[in-house]
Amino acid sequence: MSEALRARLVTLYAALRLGQFDFVLNALADDIEFISYSPIEVFPCFGHRRGKAAMAEVMRQAHREFEFVSCEPILMVLGADCVAVILFIRVVHRMTGRSVQQAMAHFIRLRDDKIVELRQFMDSFDAAEQVLGRKLLGSTE
Repeated sequence: MSEALRARLVTLYAALRLGQFDFVLNALADDIEFISYSPIEVFPCFGHRRGKAAMAEVMRQAHREFEFVSCEPILMVLGADCVAVILFIRVVHRMTGRSVQQAMAHFIRLRDDKIVELRQFMDSFDAAEQVLGRKLLGSTE
């Protein structure tokens, strides 16, 4: 089961990168809860969302704002009904052309073979600096 789940998640992340939203939504429970620990002032598509319709909007908004260049799982830890994934993400901010790249962590909980909870963590300070094209504090380098 764990190798099948690993392969399924790799496929889901590839579909997300390509904007294949229906494919990704099919893997989510109807009552999916999504929490991204990032500043919504810089990443308005994130925050706390619940349900498939909200997740569809998260994905559409993220793809309107960013071109997804890479979304590659680099480490997965699989449990009976939970998964931890470290991803390498590279996107291009469509409005500015700035490239944003970093590691991101997803903590996923499963129920009945569907994703029921996804918690997303990233170095949002670093990501915000990359999107804004400037340091937020301290050094002017």
